[in-house]
Amino acid sequence: MGKIMLSAIILASMGMMREARAAYDHQYTHWQEVLRVYTHKGRVNYKSLKENDSELKASIQAIEGASKTDFESFNIKQKKAFWINAYNMSVIKTIIDNYPIKRGFSFKTIAFPSNSIQQITHVWDKLVLHVLSQDLSLNGIENKILRPEFKDPRIHFAIVCASIGCPVIKSEAYTAEKLDQQLSDQIRLFFSDPSKARYDKTKDVLYLSPIFKWFKTDFDQAGGAIAFIKNHAPEGLFDGISDRTQIQWLGYDWKLNEEYAK
Repeated sequence: MGKIMLSAIILASMGMMREARAAYDHQYTHWQEVLRVYTHKGRVNYKSLKENDSELKASIQAIEGASKTDFESFNIKQKKAFWINAYNMSVIKTIIDNYPIKRGFSFKTIAFPSNSIQQITHVWDKLVLHVLSQDLSLNGIENKILRPEFKDPRIHFAIVCASIGCPVIKSEAYTAEKLDQQLSDQIRLFFSDPSKARYDKTKDVLYLSPIFKWFKTDFDQAGGAIAFIKNHAPEGLFDGISDRTQIQWLGYDWKLNEEYAK
């Protein structure tokens, strides 16, 4: 009888463990609260967030707490949302950890604004997150996971490197249920901003963010920049572009995407 009881307890415990793993928060509740409170029209109130960072810490803790068993049970959209959120919260954590940003003293930093993320030493390669038994940098998340594993150029309109030249940061967490619509919304906002994309029909010149140049191989997988724009930009905005259209690269604004207190 004792052995039977012990076996029942063990089985019950295993069931509870499986249930706990299945309870991963795919709504990213803490991260959602950070974005709701501290972002507005693509800008981030870093000052206030640094003073009240409990939800940000909880966001990081939640995503770092995901087990391999959790992750293996995710569908493709859940995995993509997971890594997009991981990248964006890691960027904001990086800014908060170094806020207020001060100008560096290397030759590299001279080329960037004094409040740019580029002023942070080794910012792209510094380890920022321990997820699924991996120590990851921003470069690691983007270039070793998001880009090669998903092969979806739409991610470039969702991940935000804390700069004005980036796509605007969305004031809600990415979730599997809404992911396609969220990505479409981000692309629409990006192409509606003439500082990031505009077309001069009289000259047949498309002025385009260097994101399309930096990640050319990703867009080539979708048929190239022109094809991607035709398929994803708001209707009527780039009528007339073709494979003969000349592309000229716009500058990239590396100033911090900060919302200042009024």
